[in-house]
Amino acid sequence: MDKRKRSNFNQSKYWLDDSEHFDDKSSDEDTNVNHDSEDAEIPSTLQDTSDESDDGTVEKDSGDESDENSVDTESMSDEEPPRRRAKRKPQVKPTPVKIFSSKSGRQWTSKEPSKKKVPIANILRQRTGVGRPAADIQTLKEAFQLLITQEMVLLLVKETNRRAHLLLERWSEENPDEKSQWRDTDLEEMWAFIGLLLLAGVHRAKNETLDELWSMTNGRPIFRATMSKNRFKSLLQFCRFDNTTTREERLKVDKLAAIRDLWTMFLARLQICYMPGGSLTVDEQLIPTRGRCNFRQYIPSKPGKYGVKIFWCCDSDTAYPLNAEVYLGRQPGAPTAAKDKDRIRNLVKQLIHPWINTGRTITTDNYFTSAELAEDLLGVQTTLVGTIRRNKKEIPRELQPDTHRPEQSSIFCFDRQLTLVSYVPKKAHAVILLSSLHHDQTIVDEKKKKPEIILYYNNTKGGVDRMDQMVQTYSCKRKTKRWPMTFFFNIIDVGALAACIVWLTKNPQWNEKKCYRRRIFLMELGYDLIQSHLERRQHQPQALQKGVRIAMQAIGLTVATSQPNTVSTDTVKQRCHLCPRERDRKVVTHCSSCNIFCCPDHHKVICAVCSETFLG
Repeated sequence: MDKRKRSNFNQSKYWLDDSEHFDDKSSDEDTNVNHDSEDAEIPSTLQDTSDESDDGTVEKDSGDESDENSVDTESMSDEEPPRRRAKRKPQVKPTPVKIFSSKSGRQWTSKEPSKKKVPIANILRQRTGVGRPAADIQTLKEAFQLLITQEMVLLLVKETNRRAHLLLERWSEENPDEKSQWRDTDLEEMWAFIGLLLLAGVHRAKNETLDELWSMTNGRPIFRATMSKNRFKSLLQFCRFDNTTTREERLKVDKLAAIRDLWTMFLARLQICYMPGGSLTVDEQLIPTRGRCNFRQYIPSKPGKYGVKIFWCCDSDTAYPLNAEVYLGRQPGAPTAAKDKDRIRNLVKQLIHPWINTGRTITTDNYFTSAELAEDLLGVQTTLVGTIRRNKKEIPRELQPDTHRPEQSSIFCFDRQLTLVSYVPKKAHAVILLSSLHHDQTIVDEKKKKPEIILYYNNTKGGVDRMDQMVQTYSCKRKTKRWPMTFFFNIIDVGALAACIVWLTKNPQWNEKKCYRRRIFLMELGYDLIQSHLERRQHQPQALQKGVRIAMQAIGLTVATSQPNTVSTDTVKQRCHLCPRERDRKVVTHCSSCNIFCCPDHHKVICAVCSETFLG
């Protein structure tokens, strides 16, 4: 029995000693521990010993072993309890990779590309905000003159005077009894002309006639105080932007010759006065016009339907206009037009050319988006996000609309750095987007399960549309049949909007508590532009008409009391300033107001009462 006790003790000791090595899970464990089942926790030798002993031995030995076993059990539980075999984690089977083939032969896959460091095309490497020319502006007028420069207005003055002299000389030759002469306009008067256009836009008076604007009862005093209605009408009539005598030659190579010089200078100023953010938008604008124009477009989805189409590149955040290209069709004498898809790709690359290799993202609609364009832009470190038409050859059949696809579901496919997603907003419909910015299957809208690509597109697609909407809200456009004048009005509107964005970017606290800051900006800008001409007219020597004096007093100007035109005599004779030179009539009488010499045929004597009645 002692032998059995020793045997049992040794076996118990063996259990305790071997439990220290149980966690090793080595191949020696099965060799040292003799048991058939892998799940057994007690060695088989302990169980066999209890079965082979007789009854007496069992009673005596059990008492002895109980003490020993109790001690061993406590020490085993306190020091190092036996560890159960760890459960194996269920292995997740990898999702099978699907291959999508398109008609163009491009292969797409459902496997996401391996995630590496942020691509260089996604890193913005240029500062944003106002450009260097706008760093020192102090007034609203200076901000506006950054975009509509003095050089541009001088061109306008020069060509307007040229056209007016040409037409009036022709009129005088055809009507010798009704000769007419043109009084040259100058820089101050042209700035005042632009200021009145802006003020008319602020009052949303583009559909009001000039008679209503200059009316004594229902009109606005600022218009009567600045210039006469006939003068404003003459400036509208004779306003030109190029030399009309040489236009025919230039039209043979350029359909936009009538306003090309002004347009080129304007675009150059737009690009240097503001540095856009990381996202740009490319879209189109239609300038409504029904005038005769050989590149006029018909777009039934636009409010105006007919007009001149301009492709714009704008900042997605602020709607600042950056660059533009007018749709002219095929230019005269140009070689055979390229394929439509190549022409569109070249157009987008031309619009964004000043901002390539800067890590920006371009957002386009389905008119522009293509896989070839996205790959071209990646070559210049620029990414693309946009909707794409379903009939494109690079779209796999699996991404097309299907009645069996559930609502709010998405299918992603990848080709190197390009990502396609097809989202089902409602049954039997699908919206397909292409992105070279996103490279995963992220879903961010939990309610409608929209992919991140769609939300990014929705947030950045409206740059050009917002620019066009703001321009149309306070447009200075006047009714005209000449498309260059319609184009000029749009330049003034876009320039005023760009100046407002530059001013608010540089001065973010300017009227920050008011929700109509742009209206205030345009109102104050209009007054600043007409101020110089208004003061010159206020202090002119000849007496002002009564209506003009009342208008000036209404806007807060002090007007000197007019004096009656009297005639004084002098011993010195001079030629009458109002007679033709060939008459050579010399007189001694001159006007006491303007001091010009005038003959009896050109002066009248009136009393003070009549002077107050007729001259105000």
